[in-house]
Amino acid sequence: MTLFSHIISDNLSGSGSVLDQVQSELIGLGTEKNVIGSEELLQAVQKLREYFPQFGLLWHFTGELAGRLHQDQTISGTDLKNIVQEYVDKWKNSREQASRNMIENIDFSGKRVLVHSNSTAIHCLFRLLSERNIFPEVWQTYSSPAGEGMIQAEIINGWGFEMHFLHEDALSNFMEQMDMVVFGADLLLEDRFVNKAGTFPISLLFNHFKKPVYVLAERRKQISISEVPADLVKKLTNEIEKPAEELAPEQVKNIIVHNLYFEFTPMSLVNRVFLDK
Repeated sequence: MTLFSHIISDNLSGSGSVLDQVQSELIGLGTEKNVIGSEELLQAVQKLREYFPQFGLLWHFTGELAGRLHQDQTISGTDLKNIVQEYVDKWKNSREQASRNMIENIDFSGKRVLVHSNSTAIHCLFRLLSERNIFPEVWQTYSSPAGEGMIQAEIINGWGFEMHFLHEDALSNFMEQMDMVVFGADLLLEDRFVNKAGTFPISLLFNHFKKPVYVLAERRKQISISEVPADLVKKLTNEIEKPAEELAPEQVKNIIVHNLYFEFTPMSLVNRVFLDK
């Protein structure tokens, strides 16, 4: 049985969407006929962690799952489904709660809001705003190199928001018009957070123009670096480089291409983090 192979090739989804896919695949195994070796499942989980070391939601879920498995035993598909469903039910309202906390504290009416990359937390925020008949003007970045920003732009536009689309490299030309930036986050540490590349320079730009920087996330994404195994700390801080073809479709001799998706941004650049508590 090969688990999660199509998920590992996903370079457009944020951590929330990836977690949803992982949980759906495991729930799909939920029949009495399926008997899964715990060791095989734990190995597949470890591969997920290694491929997506920046995704705090995966850290949280796979840690809870591993704690319910016994390495030398098997588990029925039904029992696995029940474990995963129990976790899903426990956390199903966390994204909405974080968004509600933000909406209750930040005035979005008549504002111009920048968003970056593609995040289920951001989707949830604007869905709830639309349900409350609050429609700020939304500016979405391209989000190089994969360009997943257009996916998010289409989702938010579907709820009736006026959308503007731009490349993040040209953002300085529009800063006078911006009121705030709202980022999702893949991982929250004590003094910094991980998000899509481009987050750090965008945050610096907003700080320069004295415009607020907000982060919207679930508390499940919070980890202490002291709790992370040393080998995964190395992967977390030294991202595996992504396909060079995304930046340079035509290879040129003696030019070394570096393609990274994530970066750390200091919390000192953030005005406030909104969580589900």
